Amino acid sequence: MADDLKYTKDIAALIQEATSLTVVSAFLKSKGLTSSAGTWNDMINKRLIPAVQDGHLTNEGLIGLLRSVEECGRQHVFLYFCSKARASELMDRKRVGQVAAKLGVADLLTAAKATSKPAQPELVDVRWDTAAVDLSLTIKAVEIREYQKYIGTRPYGNELHKIYSRVQERCVNLAKLHRNGLLEIRVAAHSNSTKYDADIRRFWHQIGAFLPSGDFKESSLSVAKDRLWGERAELSEKIRYTDSTIRNEAGNVLRGAAGGDKSDLVSDEAVSKSLDFLLEHDDAAYCEGANIWFKETVGLSTDVHVLLGGEVNEFALPASCTAEDYQYVLDQLRSLNRRVS
Repeated sequence: MADDLKYTKDIAALIQEATSLTVVSAFLKSKGLTSSAGTWNDMINKRLIPAVQDGHLTNEGLIGLLRSVEECGRQHVFLYFCSKARASELMDRKRVGQVAAKLGVADLLTAAKATSKPAQPELVDVRWDTAAVDLSLTIKAVEIREYQKYIGTRPYGNELHKIYSRVQERCVNLAKLHRNGLLEIRVAAHSNSTKYDADIRRFWHQIGAFLPSGDFKESSLSVAKDRLWGERAELSEKIRYTDSTIRNEAGNVLRGAAGGDKSDLVSDEAVSKSLDFLLEHDDAAYCEGANIWFKETVGLSTDVHVLLGGEVNEFALPASCTAEDYQYVLDQLRSLNRRVS
């Protein structure tokens, strides 16, 4: 049976919002399909829809592309954990199916919803990543945020009035529970705020029937932050440091910052040693935050910017990245977060 072309158009519209023509062209090229398009109209109507009509591409394949471009990057990630046994119970397909049916979203277990601008936050995807066993459970939601954007001034008599436009932004939030008990809560980055407490509470409420918040504890990244600075010489081949912040028991803060994103704080010995001095002479001092770049290498398609700060279990990726790049960063941070005896 031919795929639903209306669904194809809906998915394509969301892909347009989430990524670039270059990324979609590369996706088509990887499938051995005609990939050139000068505009989004041509890409959708002359490339994607005909490919689905001819059976060379499926809506499921397009959903896979959409997931890869909207679920990683431009987000703040909060890490939690539960026991492996509890994770297995929460991921159980029968249980998840019962919860989904009770919430009226059982259809999401077989097909993701291509929702652009829901009036209220809406669940759009519930799925498992599977090999011989279910490796993880992902629950995704979409919401619309509205904020004011300054666009200029306008004369009004002897006055100048500031003009703002109302901007609506489609935001994707998701939870990913791994069978080892690790839970990632990924919240779309705000354009005008650094606080995510309300977002986390609202998202937990939305997914609580699937993943009760009381079953999880925060997974602190404090060890990773300390090791990132303390082992910077050993890590210098794969990490560039834009800035680092040290806080002592009295709450006093010392921050070292490089001159720009392309600079490396580690190369400035005087600034680095001033941060080390506080750590060495105050047993209660610790690395509170870091602004770093993982350098392009095998497994990483480009330099990836990562911020560590805010909540103890939080890190952020300010720019879009591939799913592979995201996984690389997560794996590196979790490896650094293991204590070394």
